[in-house]
Amino acid sequence: MKDVFGLKKGLAPVYSPACTRLILGSFPSVLSRGNFYYGNPRNRFWSMLSEVYREDIPKDKEGRGKFLLDRGIAVWDMVAECEIAGSADSSLKNLTDKNINDIPGLLEGGRVEKILCNGGKSYALYKKYFAKALNLPYLLMPSTSPANFKFNLDVWKNALLL
Repeated sequence: MKDVFGLKKGLAPVYSPACTRLILGSFPSVLSRGNFYYGNPRNRFWSMLSEVYREDIPKDKEGRGKFLLDRGIAVWDMVAECEIAGSADSSLKNLTDKNINDIPGLLEGGRVEKILCNGGKSYALYKKYFAKALNLPYLLMPSTSPANFKFNLDVWKNALLL
């Protein structure tokens, strides 16, 4: 069945208070919704992490969640629920304060030191809703989406390892 406009729900965060970095996406793709982050096999997210850490990535969501947490990486999306057709950020509709995830609530009492925004939409939303309130360094990262032809692994490496 074709994915059409309608209210869609995002994913729960992958998080532990011991995490030092938070990777923020915009909203899960069609292949990720109801499953796990970056489920499109053409998305570079998991292969990028494999390159950065020089390790194989587990295939199951439990293993992937453990992989992230063992490296101090939290993952969530800016948008909790929205109207979207397909997976493109450009088709996100009716974004309001009510359907933005509570990033400050997630980070309260934790050790996150910087936010890595996976693409322009997550960066713009983070800047609009939380940049001043959280006072944490936040970086616009090259999107791992297969639609981004300007992906740069070195930018991710530097942000994750430094």
